[in-house]
This record gives sequence, C-alpha cells and structure tokens, in this order.
Amino acid sequence: MRPTIHSALGLFLLAPALFAMGACDKTPPPQENPASVSSSTSAQAAAPKIAPVTISGSSALQPLVNAAKEKYETTHAGASIEVSAGGSKKGIADVASGAVQVGDSDIAAPDDLKSQLVDHKVAVVGFAAMANKGDFNAKLTSLSMKDLARVFTGDAKNWKDLGGGNQPIVVINRAPASGTRAVFGGIVLGGDKFVEGQTEDNSGALVAKLKQTKGAISYLALSFKDDALVTLALKGADGAVVDTVDANIESGAYPIWSYEHMFTKGEPSGASKAFLDYVSSPEFQKTVVPSVKGFIPMTEMKTIRD
Repeated sequence: MRPTIHSALGLFLLAPALFAMGACDKTPPPQENPASVSSSTSAQAAAPKIAPVTISGSSALQPLVNAAKEKYETTHAGASIEVSAGGSKKGIADVASGAVQVGDSDIAAPDDLKSQLVDHKVAVVGFAAMANKGDFNAKLTSLSMKDLARVFTGDAKNWKDLGGGNQPIVVINRAPASGTRAVFGGIVLGGDKFVEGQTEDNSGALVAKLKQTKGAISYLALSFKDDALVTLALKGADGAVVDTVDANIESGAYPIWSYEHMFTKGEPSGASKAFLDYVSSPEFQKTVVPSVKGFIPMTEMKTIRD
C-alpha cells in the first residue's frame, strides 16, 4: 500500500523532534567501580621499606641473632635484618671497614680497633669438645684440660690414649678467622696451638662433618650441641666432673665460655641502633635469650671476665 500525502507529511515533521531529543541526552557515562581500582594504589599507601641492617661474623652467635631478626621483623613493619656468618674476625674486619653495620664476635676487638668500635655485649655462650659418636668413646663422658690439650695439639693420636677404644683421632679445626677457635684455643691451649688438620669455615658445616667422620673431634659453641655427637664435660684435677650446664657457666665452675659481642663502628644510629636496643632490652634478655639453645643472659652471670 502506498503512503498517503498525510502520513509522509507526519514523518517529515516528527524527524526533527527525534533528533532534538537525542541531542539533549546528557546522561553521564558509567562510573568505574572503586573496587576495580588497581592494587598499585594500595602498594603506594604501604609503609615505606626501611634500609636493611647488615650483620656479619660469628657463626656461634648466629642462632641468637637469627632469633632476634625473626622476632624484630615480625613486630617492626618494614624492618629488614640481613645476617651472614664467616667468623668473628671477619665480622670485626667488616664492621671496621664499613662493609656492614654490625660485626658479631666471640672475642674482644683487637687493640688497634678498640678506639673505633663500640662493644655491645648481648649474651654469654659456653664451648665444649664434641666428637663423632661410636664404640670407641662410648664410655668417655669427660676429659681433663690436660687431655684436651693433648688431643688438640696432636700429642694424643688414638682414642685408646684417653681411655677409649682403638680408633685414630681425627682433629677437625675451625678456620683461623673463627672466634670459636680463638676462645677454645685461648682457654684450653693458651693460644692458637692446634695441630694441623682439616678445617671448617662455620659451625653448622662442622657438626655435619663430625657426624660423618669416624673418630673425629672438634670444639663448638653449646648453641650447636647435638645429641648425635658426644659432648665432653670437663674433669677437674680432683677427678670431679664439671658438666656444661648453664649453672656451671654462670658460676664460673665451667671455664670455657665467652661473651658474645655485637660491634658497631662508633655509636649506632637509625635502624641499627633500634635493633641493638631491642637485643639489649630486658624483654629480649629475659624471654628470647634463654629460649635459644646454649645462650645465657648477661644478667645471669655471677662471674665476670676481662
């Protein structure tokens, strides 16, 4: 059917009105859902990361410092503590040169660096001779200072020389940079007079080596005491045995122990000061130090040592 003149005229008049309605539509575009905003906004609002506190040195002290790191980072947002071993002498050299902010050590600073370094004593740890476990030393629970000296200078070469079975003694030393070596040698041998032999750079590796080597013996901090090894008590001149328990170290009855030092080059500041303040705090000394194997709080010592 063909459109009439009237219907065509109606469509012609309606078109401008429809165009005008479209042109006047001011409906705003859909807004972005706030929940879809990029997570980068949240990242920008996060707490700023604090520059890490760098620490190196004593492997004997490392278990306590690792415990401090874990507790501190949990309760201080953004804090970062980086801990590495390598020996006490390395720790002292590193902090003196500025390579790290804190140097861990079992020994005091040498005379030529004492004016540069500030000593933060954080705990006490005992040391003992520890050996591979076997039938050859099953009945040996203690050795005298004299016998220890015979072993580590090489004079005693077989476990039968000490009252044990027939098995060659294998002495495994810590490396020359070790504070453990310096402490044990200083107290037992009167200096670094160890027989030449195998060496290990850190205490953890030494424990593994002792377990694997038949007849082996060495010296370790009590923080590395292991039931798979024989830990030898000390036999006094009167034959009485002095065990390595905390009470004997605290009283001085067991003499093979040292202070654990955390050195800084000058007075600490910023993040390193905050961390050392935490390690020296009554809370840390009373709750954390006693919970880490082998360590004794400074406040528990009834004897002092220069």
